[in-house]
Amino acid sequence: MNRSGFRFSYTSLQTILLVALVFRLLAALFSKGYAFHDDHFCVIRVAQNWAYGIPHWIESPVPPKHSMLYAGINAAFIWLAESVGVQDPIVKTTFLRLVHAFFSLLIVYYSYRITELIASAKDAALVGWILSLLWFMPYLSVKFMAEIVCIVPVLAGFYLLLKNERAGNNNPWVALIAGLLFGVAFTIRMHTILFAGGLGLVLLFEKKIRDSILFTLGYLAIVAVIVGIPDYLFFEYPFQYIIGYFTHNVDNAYNYITGSPFKFMLTTFGFLVPPVSLMLMWGYIRTWKIEPKIFLAVLVFFIAHSAFPNKQERFILPMYPLLVILGTIGWNRFRAQSAFWSKNMRLENGLWKFFWSANLLAALALAFTFTKKDRVEPIYYLSKKQDVRSVIVESSSGSVKQVPVYYLGRIAADYSDFEKGNILGMNEWKLDKTYLDNGFPFVFSIGADKSTEELQQELLMVEKQPNYIIFKGTENLEQRQERLKPLFSDKQFVLEKTIEPSAFDRLLHKLNPKAHRDETALIYRVAD
Repeated sequence: MNRSGFRFSYTSLQTILLVALVFRLLAALFSKGYAFHDDHFCVIRVAQNWAYGIPHWIESPVPPKHSMLYAGINAAFIWLAESVGVQDPIVKTTFLRLVHAFFSLLIVYYSYRITELIASAKDAALVGWILSLLWFMPYLSVKFMAEIVCIVPVLAGFYLLLKNERAGNNNPWVALIAGLLFGVAFTIRMHTILFAGGLGLVLLFEKKIRDSILFTLGYLAIVAVIVGIPDYLFFEYPFQYIIGYFTHNVDNAYNYITGSPFKFMLTTFGFLVPPVSLMLMWGYIRTWKIEPKIFLAVLVFFIAHSAFPNKQERFILPMYPLLVILGTIGWNRFRAQSAFWSKNMRLENGLWKFFWSANLLAALALAFTFTKKDRVEPIYYLSKKQDVRSVIVESSSGSVKQVPVYYLGRIAADYSDFEKGNILGMNEWKLDKTYLDNGFPFVFSIGADKSTEELQQELLMVEKQPNYIIFKGTENLEQRQERLKPLFSDKQFVLEKTIEPSAFDRLLHKLNPKAHRDETALIYRVAD
């Protein structure tokens, strides 16, 4: 009797997906914390508040600048976890990272299938391995990033179109479904409209008018359902989210990270790991005739982001799988025709060995990295304390970075959010003063930019008396403690716990101390 079973094979999609899953599971289980501000405060914090029944964003007069669909999906998973008794905030985010780990395998799957359609199984295997093990992919795939999640419907849409085209089926429903998928990607990350724009231009150039119309109808239909209707129900008019997002970004184009038009070129050069990154970029340039729909989609996306002043590296993450697909195909074809590379195969093999070694080491290091530990771990430590009334976070620097109150594991509020009220959905709490309940803790912040008198006014405003203080950093600690003691007459500060930042956070701090002020956190209990 013949028994079918798993066999390791370089070109096997099954093998590639298994390895990809292993690296993503490691990151899901061990890489705690969050990568950027948005993947926590604009996803998990919102999702948790919705699971609590708090109308975060909904009470605001204007829509948020982030995807309500994506936050809502995460809220559903949090509700599911809580319905079976899971309340620990770290356990809930670990569960969500596991969900993202499995979902992100679709990036590898569709990239492999697209490459297989355009080129060969060998090219598809290389693309699959690159996207499985590229140093940032396992780590970012399990973070709560719209820039990564939106890649799946984009790739799925391209795959359906290319498969239908190469099969010669001319099925009109495929263009409609592809439009729906690209529309879903848009509702998660609006920048993906640039991919749809590049694709649409090629369809028009190829005189596929019917497909263009059906693609557009599918796109508009899903956007109307996911964005237009909720905007009409909760805000002032349909598609207010889209209009507000673009006007906000235009008005604040220079208020975020900026750079020259060549910044994303250098970012791509670094992210794809040189010198292989140069090989892939050169390969991409040579593929405009091989698959113009993907080629132009990437080009439009890249040029638009390079031209716009706001240049945060995560903005171009959705581009990389498509770039890797075309870059791999183009490079392999160029290499096969090159007299130089045919005589220097050992050189190319050496470059690839360096590429794989660097990526494996970095991917494993990130998989075990607790990012933003100095912000997450102190709050999570207090979640285990039953006597927490409220908390003060103190810093010797200019201001305190936004505190991830989610990790207290209960309904709580950052005072700065409470002041905003309608954004966090606290209007009702303010009206009936629910926040005065003893079991409703607040987190207050004080840095060098705030006086103790101002902090005292905040405490009086919500009638809270904190019994825990988190000091960020050890510099001038005694003077800083003396500064706060007038708020606690006849009380003592007792050290409970010292939490060091992770090795990765310390590295980021050394590389860019202005952007990464990661410091030791000291937790004190206010005792009689």
